[in-house]
Amino acid sequence: KWDGSPNFVFEVSGRSDSDYAKDPERRRSVSGYSTFLCGAPVTMKSRMQGCVMLDVTSAELVSATQCAQDMMFTMRVLESMGLKVKKPMVLEIDNKGAVDLSHNWSVSGRTRHDSVRQSFLRELNEEGVIELYWIPTEANSSVLFTKNLSGPTFEKHTAVYCGEDEYMKDDRESV
Repeated sequence: KWDGSPNFVFEVSGRSDSDYAKDPERRRSVSGYSTFLCGAPVTMKSRMQGCVMLDVTSAELVSATQCAQDMMFTMRVLESMGLKVKKPMVLEIDNKGAVDLSHNWSVSGRTRHDSVRQSFLRELNEEGVIELYWIPTEANSSVLFTKNLSGPTFEKHTAVYCGEDEYMKDDRESV
């Protein structure tokens, strides 16, 4: 909790996910991501990607890049007010291929079309601005924005954004 001190260091983090080729007609993927400020959600987005991605990793890179841009915006707003932001900011992705590509300078024929997104994330990583980490899909709350979930999983991830309602919990237990 911020005490108003100019020496307080804010933590910005993000989580991203995509659902590959979700649209049955145009075969476009869905991006979902969220940005957190000191653990509290500040931005959330779910939208169809602007173009068709050729593989799952490419779709995840699109979503991760969009999330990184939101994280950068949040960081710049705070810094423009003279506040401090902890770096590197943490971006969590549930696709190991996307994380590996953001840490590696090699570009092969299969990923050449993604080289701009890879370079963007790689540069932020090398500059110490953003660090990308893999997390399991079950722990990624942004899956809420891209996939249909079972009741318990939906409630688990919804609590990240809405908190837990003690009154609803009592009603569910009595049923």
